[in-house]
Amino acid sequence: MLRCAISVFRRIPPLTLPYYCNASRIISIQPRCFSTLKLNNTVAFTGLPSGSLVNNKQILDISKNLVVPVRTVTKFSLKKGKRKTVKAVVKRFFRLHWGGWIRTKIGRHKRLWKKSPPQKRRLRQHVFCNGTQNTLLDKMVTRYWKKPKYYVEDPYAPYHTREEFPYTRKKPRDIY
Repeated sequence: MLRCAISVFRRIPPLTLPYYCNASRIISIQPRCFSTLKLNNTVAFTGLPSGSLVNNKQILDISKNLVVPVRTVTKFSLKKGKRKTVKAVVKRFFRLHWGGWIRTKIGRHKRLWKKSPPQKRRLRQHVFCNGTQNTLLDKMVTRYWKKPKYYVEDPYAPYHTREEFPYTRKKPRDIY
């Protein structure tokens, strides 16, 4: 059990500790699961600012080890040279016929035991994306996903038309 935990922690890049941690504390066990620096078969918690030197070795800054998730568009595929759809967009968002995108609220399946019934009800609702997000999502999908799709008993049927705006209105407006 301990060996398994040690092998998992060895894959984590080292972090730097805050300046207020004790720099003289030395630990001689092997797991390097926290911000550690190996010095002569002992592991020392540095606790020094990230710009200082310890035994002529510079401690790496945490910002250099961070991996930020990015979902970019493949502009040219290797086989046919076409753009590709970002599959995460198709899974998480739904495009309405008039060009708007809707999504579910974040955290709707997490820690439901601590949320009140009104909050659970609000989390089940969908929200519209704003214009900037709509433009970005349109760039991330191909023409196939922008075409209207018709489903039997579509729950989003009332939202596919926008009669309140003059540019998207389908039916003539009654004037009385």
